[in-house]
Amino acid sequence: MQDMDAIKEQVEKNGNVLTVSMEQLKDIHGAGRLGSHVRQEISRALEGVGLAHVPRELPSYQHELVRLYKRGTDIGQFIEKVLSPGEESDKWLLKKISSKGPDYAEIIQKIRDLVSD
Repeated sequence: MQDMDAIKEQVEKNGNVLTVSMEQLKDIHGAGRLGSHVRQEISRALEGVGLAHVPRELPSYQHELVRLYKRGTDIGQFIEKVLSPGEESDKWLLKKISSKGPDYAEIIQKIRDLVSD
């Protein structure tokens, strides 16, 4: 990864979410140290290509991990709702979690039944 556009491309290729080290972000930014101004600049640069990060305040230690995600995507919305406490976010999350999706336990049991026959 050589620049923020390359990071964005990696995030998109990885399903719109990607964990990287602060060292990677520091190197791409061309900084020697992760002072508060450098971390703010990195955050703004990520925002400039449509990415956000968790934790919201970038760590100062280069070996710490940061989760990057693309804003406006399903995973991005989910992460932002989790990070935004409140009744509206709670309702949104509960709706997403309780909406009928695949029952993985049921699928696994069906596979086991087929294999054992």
